[in-house]
Amino acid sequence: MAKKKEIKIVDLNQHNIFVEPEKNESSHTEEQKEFIFYKGTSSIILASVAGSGKTFATIERVKFLLESGVEPSRILLISFTNAATKEIIKRLNREDVAVSTIHSFCAKVLTRLKKGKAIVSFFDFINWYKNTQKPSKNSPYEDIEDFNDTVENLYEEFSFYESKIAAYKLQKADNIGMLKAPLFYALYQQFLFETKSRDFSDMLIEVRNLFQEDRNLSLFKNKYDHIFLDEYQDTSSIQMQILLYLNAKQYYLCGDVFQAIYGYSGTSCKKIEEMLKTRRKTLQMNLTKNFRSDKLIIENSNKFSDLIAVPNSVDEGTVNRNIIYTMDQFLEILNTTKGEIAVLVRTNAVIRKLEWELLKRKVPIRYFNYLTKDDIGNYNKDNINFSLQQKLDSIKQYFDNSIPALLSFIKANENSRRFITSIHKSKGREFETCIVVNSIDYDVLEENDILDKLSTKQLKKISFNPADEEDTEAKCVHYVAVSRSKHNLYYMVYDLI
Repeated sequence: MAKKKEIKIVDLNQHNIFVEPEKNESSHTEEQKEFIFYKGTSSIILASVAGSGKTFATIERVKFLLESGVEPSRILLISFTNAATKEIIKRLNREDVAVSTIHSFCAKVLTRLKKGKAIVSFFDFINWYKNTQKPSKNSPYEDIEDFNDTVENLYEEFSFYESKIAAYKLQKADNIGMLKAPLFYALYQQFLFETKSRDFSDMLIEVRNLFQEDRNLSLFKNKYDHIFLDEYQDTSSIQMQILLYLNAKQYYLCGDVFQAIYGYSGTSCKKIEEMLKTRRKTLQMNLTKNFRSDKLIIENSNKFSDLIAVPNSVDEGTVNRNIIYTMDQFLEILNTTKGEIAVLVRTNAVIRKLEWELLKRKVPIRYFNYLTKDDIGNYNKDNINFSLQQKLDSIKQYFDNSIPALLSFIKANENSRRFITSIHKSKGREFETCIVVNSIDYDVLEENDILDKLSTKQLKKISFNPADEEDTEAKCVHYVAVSRSKHNLYYMVYDLI
């Protein structure tokens, strides 16, 4: 008998290591009680403001079901990332309840149906591209240089290219929109064909299609009575179709539509909610008490959500609406503010530039963006590619041209509670102080007398139009950013040219 081919899963959001911290409420709020101890048969859409203990309430609901006699094997909880899944398993403390990402679940389905294939990422495509598309040694110097520049750009903006390809695949498969094929799409598909592999989007599409045949679906249908979908606002309609095929008695959509920041994956909160409502009788429940932030932080973030949060904190907190423009102003905040500081940035390119500026000044923060952990590992293995060599050359001069001294400085600060990260990667986490970079609402720009001085292109880089319905995702990104802080919030404009 042929050995079953297992599917190895890596985290689609492996860089998003943050999860919502466990709450310490000594008792449940009335809103939490309504959800946790619900005894009816309707499915539930649980709308939760930032910091409201959504994961806490979800875990308590699962515990209540178990205490009420529901068999653990009849419960399935789908979370967004591997990190969040591990945290839920730890807090639930039950190995007999199925908790996984949608991709891990689909991997098990494909293995059971003997459809195993290697799972690849965009990094694998870049390596394939370097080996198969490289100009010959006799090519003009300009062609070789252009190729090297392209490879460097692929490494630098891999998240952008990967997300665009995922969006195109998922939306094309679900007949959403009329998107133009993104750059490198044809070569990417050629790579998948030649390597006989699939990516995460293919996995979802294939399982959805397989479930359209009764002989495949019968192995999984009616297996679960209760299916929880955490962060449903970031779930694609194809994922929802897969879960609905399972025909659970009750579904629980838990999330916040105003934190829907992964629109590139083909998400549509309204569509997902309507898909459930056409299949099940549903109830709407809310969690509105914010246990995370001080009052002024919540008052500010409430401007960007229709679900209004109520503060649990009695402290005022600080929202400094004077925009930071210069590195000197930025460094002053870092030097005078005590405790944890998270610098939250809209784009990866700006993150790397800002981190480079601080690194060359030897500012003691945690560094992991300009030179990544993989970069340092490759240097130690003497596996230095063109892109890594350029990075090292650009910064080593500030460390007496000593790369060991540079890496030693990074090592010395690896546990710092001050760091720069993307707004997307900060989702689900909270920080004492936040500096939000290049995500600033119109009111703050007006107060600083710069709104009318910005070109349309510049404005697009740092803000969103509150009247533009097409700019919804940018507004959601901003809401996530300004709702991470517990005590202090600052705004900064950087690299606007």
